[in-house]
Amino acid sequence: MSTALLAAALAYAGRHMSVFPACAAVKKSHKAADHSNGAKWGASSDPAEIRRDFTHWPDCRIGIPTGAVNRIVVIEIDTVEGHGVDGAASLAKLEAEHGSLPDTLTACSPSGSLHRYFRHPGPAFKIKTTASVIGAGIDVRGDGGMVIAPPSVNLDGHRYRWINKLPIAVMPAWLIELTREKPPPASTISQRAVAAIRRPNCNVTFGKANGYGAAALESEITALVNTAPGGRNHALNRSSFSLHQLVAGGELDAGVVRHRLIDASTANGLVADDGLPSVLATIESGMRAGLLQPRRRSPR
Repeated sequence: MSTALLAAALAYAGRHMSVFPACAAVKKSHKAADHSNGAKWGASSDPAEIRRDFTHWPDCRIGIPTGAVNRIVVIEIDTVEGHGVDGAASLAKLEAEHGSLPDTLTACSPSGSLHRYFRHPGPAFKIKTTASVIGAGIDVRGDGGMVIAPPSVNLDGHRYRWINKLPIAVMPAWLIELTREKPPPASTISQRAVAAIRRPNCNVTFGKANGYGAAALESEITALVNTAPGGRNHALNRSSFSLHQLVAGGELDAGVVRHRLIDASTANGLVADDGLPSVLATIESGMRAGLLQPRRRSPR
């Protein structure tokens, strides 16, 4: 058994992460959940259990579950040399469209892939574990996923290594949006309420807003994104009320409004602080009041 490997596994546990003994040749655990009190991969943060595991399987690697359980999401950027695909080029396109990812703790795998660690946005979100979905050669290790961590060594002797010692950065809002499991659609009751209040022949197409409604939507969303802590929940309720008045007046679509309000609450940190259920409750509160007071552009 590598003393350094055990020390690293214990160090991860000391940072409140559960780890497991991963096989040297494949990305799976030596342990099973049904023999580990239901813990996926048999992961544990108990020092005594970790010592037993890494002594029993001396050639193992350190596996770390990703997702809310360990408060991390790992973005893996594959290389042409290692995987036949240029993940860096795909990431460059995403950053050109959405903004640069922040500098963060990063490891390099034996194949040359970069593993960029980010802070999971919280249990209110489910970050999907995917391969080449958000971009060719970009793998997301989120909820239900796992990653092999340094200083693990493959059977061929090649090692996982850290390339910096930066703190783990918060996921930017756009990355959360691309990787999260989307929230369910508005409730049937809410949809019926909107349908009942909308006037016939309203000048709005599903999923789109007219010029007046679009301008009002962008103004509210911009203000909400820039709202400081302490006033965000009140601002969300006010914005939901105002925008759902326009929904009732036929100027905006309810589904678009709901998703934009969630996105703005993610961007300003309210979802991370208060949780998605709380944010949805505030949106629903403003919606119910707004739908009772329709508002539309003044006739010329």
